[in-house]
Amino acid sequence: MKYIITLILGITILSANGQELIQLEKVGSKDSLIENQAIIYGNFIQRLGFSSGGFPQDIRIQNIETKEFYKFRVKPTYKSRKENPFIFHIPAGKYRILVYWWTKSQWYGGKMFTEPIFKGIDASTKSYRKKSKSGKIQEKDFEQYEFTIEKNTTNYLGTWHFNTGLVSFSNDKIHFDKEITSDHEYVDFQNAVINLPQ
Repeated sequence: MKYIITLILGITILSANGQELIQLEKVGSKDSLIENQAIIYGNFIQRLGFSSGGFPQDIRIQNIETKEFYKFRVKPTYKSRKENPFIFHIPAGKYRILVYWWTKSQWYGGKMFTEPIFKGIDASTKSYRKKSKSGKIQEKDFEQYEFTIEKNTTNYLGTWHFNTGLVSFSNDKIHFDKEITSDHEYVDFQNAVINLPQ
């Protein structure tokens, strides 16, 4: 009985503190810019290759002005490619990158990781996780990557290098646009704003 009460209490606390995550809508092959919204696109290099086991991977961001939380898929389910393109509709606003959510394939299923993203800090290490749990690291003191989206624009967010714990972003627009253009003929990639997270 004690365990059941503890379980119910834990679920209640998690529900009360939980934040609603809004899933960004993927840009379809026949889609174009939605009025008063924007499009973001780029290339994502994941942490894992074949050891991802076909599990999806997401990025979670927050609109700094509205305080709303969003997520978008940077590696589709059942795919093991190291690099994956992404393209989504998004409301205008100033955003911060919060978390990289990924799953490592294990013999018994998968082990999930929710990894905070900061400038110049590798949050994937055991020492970081240990210090964070002990309260020696205050995440609010670390600098996060941000990007600003204007309405009615298409934004190239670059190649996202998440293959190591120290993430980075690079501009490969000319090459990448050639790959993605054929799949989205109604999106104006040529006049897209280069908007790497800073």
